[in-house]
Amino acid sequence: MFGFLPKINKLQKPQQGALKAHHVLSGDRIVEIMKFFPIGSKIRYYPEFRKDVVLESIIIAYGMNQYLVYSQNDIHIQQQVGGEPAFLIDDDWQDVPIRELNSFCFVLPEINDIEKELDYASRVAMVKGGWFMRGERFTLMSLFANKGVPHVDAEMRKRVLLKEGYYANHSVFVLEVLPDSLTHIDQRQQRRLTTRIPVSLYLNMEGKPYDCLLVDFSECSFKIQIDRHPVLATFLAKKKSIIVSLDLPAQMRTFIVKGRVLRQADDHVVISLVSRLVDGNFEHLDLLGAIDLKASLLQHPETR
Repeated sequence: MFGFLPKINKLQKPQQGALKAHHVLSGDRIVEIMKFFPIGSKIRYYPEFRKDVVLESIIIAYGMNQYLVYSQNDIHIQQQVGGEPAFLIDDDWQDVPIRELNSFCFVLPEINDIEKELDYASRVAMVKGGWFMRGERFTLMSLFANKGVPHVDAEMRKRVLLKEGYYANHSVFVLEVLPDSLTHIDQRQQRRLTTRIPVSLYLNMEGKPYDCLLVDFSECSFKIQIDRHPVLATFLAKKKSIIVSLDLPAQMRTFIVKGRVLRQADDHVVISLVSRLVDGNFEHLDLLGAIDLKASLLQHPETR
């Protein structure tokens, strides 16, 4: 259940000898990556430096050297005493050994309407920035969380139309995995703080304000109490973009931020902070901006 990876193995073929000296991947690390990012699993991913733009996809195959493997069952791992594990690929009941793994890729389907998940600013950035061009880097997040959420970086290697195999005539992205980047991030590391600060919530730029209460925050998210306006719950679907304005009179500062709904209940909504209004334009909320906002909220007398 594998096929040759069309043309991919010819794109960056190093000189003979250099491949063995510098590009042999750690079998132990690849086994660990396979555990958290198995074929057929859903993932979330975002472009480098754009944590505010989280996309979803599914791993439909691995690229292992020049082979395209469609099923986890066709990969046999042989543990070596005192050495790196070896890989065998099953091809019609014949074991094909991979003695040295020089390239390991994730294959993701190209979804033509992916931009529908994005707001206008992100769609523009995707076109101008060429997120899916060769060499572009992404961070992928597994849904299999144990000791934290597994993250791994991968580099765009090729967009290709498969001509044969189980996904013939489908366009796919081939992402070269960077094994040394594998990390497990504890999402709870960002401490949440409770407060009670009046805010105005807008469903869009021209919408009317809803007076609500900021009750919980971290560097990257707000929890807003909306029970004064029961009708709001019907409009706050997951990924919905909303605007929040808050005044801090003691500091003579006003913050207007844009966020995306992560989850909501009848009495509250949790949003991921995306951007901040600066000189009349919404700009990506970078680390410095997030810390500035958090530091200002910490000075409020209602913050615990």
